[in-house]
Amino acid sequence: MTTPSATLSLALLLSAAPLAAEPSSEEVTAAELEAHLSYLASDELGGRRVGTPELNEAGRYLARQLEAYGLEPAGDGESFLQEMWFETESYTALPELALGAQEEDGRGLTYGSDFRLRSGGPAGSFAVRVLDAESDLPDPPDPELAIVLSGMNRGRALRWLKEQGCERGAGFGLVVTAMRREYDPSTKLPRGGRPRLVEGERPSGPQPAAWVEVSPAVFAALVESPPERLRFDSHFERLRLPSYNVLGRLPARTEEAEAIVVSAHYDHIGTLPPGDDPEADRIRNGADDDASGVAVVLEIAEALAAGGPREREVLFLLATAEEIGIVGTRYYLDHPTTPLERTVCNLNFEMLGRPDPEAGGPGKLWLTGAERTNLMDAYRAAGFDLVADPHPEQNFFERSDNIVFCWEGIVGQTFSTYNLHEDYHQVTDEVDRIDFEHMQACARSGLQAVELVADGEVNPEWREGGQPKARRR
Repeated sequence: MTTPSATLSLALLLSAAPLAAEPSSEEVTAAELEAHLSYLASDELGGRRVGTPELNEAGRYLARQLEAYGLEPAGDGESFLQEMWFETESYTALPELALGAQEEDGRGLTYGSDFRLRSGGPAGSFAVRVLDAESDLPDPPDPELAIVLSGMNRGRALRWLKEQGCERGAGFGLVVTAMRREYDPSTKLPRGGRPRLVEGERPSGPQPAAWVEVSPAVFAALVESPPERLRFDSHFERLRLPSYNVLGRLPARTEEAEAIVVSAHYDHIGTLPPGDDPEADRIRNGADDDASGVAVVLEIAEALAAGGPREREVLFLLATAEEIGIVGTRYYLDHPTTPLERTVCNLNFEMLGRPDPEAGGPGKLWLTGAERTNLMDAYRAAGFDLVADPHPEQNFFERSDNIVFCWEGIVGQTFSTYNLHEDYHQVTDEVDRIDFEHMQACARSGLQAVELVADGEVNPEWREGGQPKARRR
């Protein structure tokens, strides 16, 4: 904890210290920012969804940039890529669900109106057991059993199963819950499930059950007069898909020096499902979220690399899978390529493509968690025109990659200029809405912020009570 007198001394030191050297600042240009961002947010990359070839192509592009800047590879082996694997589902036909063991004594249900698929699983004929929150869950789970969970919506059912030590119905064949309302029939195949990180070979233990929701009328009939069996086929296949963190290192002047991590996430959320208009734009390009942050980090990496080693090692982390739960950065922290005990800070960059009037307009950055650490005061003492996050009600401090570092006790904060625009996660988050002159000013300020920590002129510290409580990752 920095004492008031130490803070004053630090402020005087920083006010006398020069900002970034002019040549390195000049490395950051609007033209290069536009080139990087335009590629990452192009239709060619299809919205950069985790598990897609397009996202992996973006990762290889980023690796080539870091290599061209002269950084050391910091991924797996001698690579700039840190590989991880995800599992998801793909569907080949409409799911089928029928009441009764055989076609001649059962009733087929209509997909969309009578039932909807939540997650796929093995096909089969399943005996039916109706349970409620007061019931005992069959132990051990029976893969030939369909459990109909009465009095619970899907969210409550998920919690109840977890409390019973049977997360997502692992080990059962099928879980059935009720829809909240009626829907129309559908001829559209289900979308693949949310990718799930897997390590090593597929687990040999019980797999999550298939899960369907049925209409209120069908559910009432199931509970009142359950058939002996349900026949189900989701027509799915399980896929294993690679994805990559991209990691480059600027070494310190001495071995075993402290390190900082400069980060942004390069994934986004892909495309919308097909609609009635085949000509409609379906690609959620993610120009601001977070191609803008990635472009800024690339420019900072190029400028710092041109200046050579610093007092602290600088590790550049361009993370995958932020949009599905900050998974890529979590993976890095479980598999660090620079020891965490030497890592003192994470400076993260997210959504810098448009000015925020609440921060002062074009070229003005804001910082999440400003009250939690000494960084805001140190930067202001160094002459930065920086403000605290003007949208505290949005809790951005805990909504980006920095938060996972914080849970490890490492100071982590995000620079942003997100102005709460309505294009967030929409097909309208396009390159033509980006202000590149604004981005250039932000990137040059971001470079100076990174340099001050990399050069050892600022020692990141938590304020008393500022460090968030650790969470299980």
